[in-house]
Amino acid sequence: MSAEPKPDFSEFAEFADVLRKQRRRSEKLVRRALNRAKAHYPVPFDELNLVSRALDNALSVVERAIEELRIQNDALFAARTEVEDAYAQFRDFFEFAPDAYVVTTPDTRVRYANHTACSLLGLRRNGLAGQLLISCVPLESRGAFRSALVRSLSPGVVSEWPATLIAKDGTSSRQFGCRMRIRAVAASGSSSPPLLYWNFTEETDEDLF
Repeated sequence: MSAEPKPDFSEFAEFADVLRKQRRRSEKLVRRALNRAKAHYPVPFDELNLVSRALDNALSVVERAIEELRIQNDALFAARTEVEDAYAQFRDFFEFAPDAYVVTTPDTRVRYANHTACSLLGLRRNGLAGQLLISCVPLESRGAFRSALVRSLSPGVVSEWPATLIAKDGTSSRQFGCRMRIRAVAASGSSSPPLLYWNFTEETDEDLF
């Protein structure tokens, strides 16, 4: 995973440099004016010191702000990198978990399916994305499947039931029994429908005993 470059603060540094140049220019202008006027008006050099100190203070404030922004940026970048690394580890665990995991909308349209789910149904990687999961159920079993699904749409409720799915096997297909485990999770936004998180494994002869 390529890390994005950290944003720089070159514009702030350029602004600080402008202040430095402006201070030097102001000092020259004040000195020049004083030199021209000192023969006629006894202007004290304290005024020059006041102007210089004011510019120094302004420059110090900007430089401190730049340093604080750099420190905050480094901390945010480190936190972001840590979160991205944790997400990458979770994604790899989810993708290559031994069980099939699928995320769908309430009408069973697949948002995401891990590698195991696609392999179990005989599809290429990401082959389920955008498809209806119920299309992998035999026609004669879809009525019972829908009834079980409706009972599982309450957020936070975990339901489990036996089902039959169809797996592609080259040019042919095969049916296999499995245990469907489903949990509805409320999506962000109160008006959004929940997302369904599916977990299923193929039943073998050993599972029947």
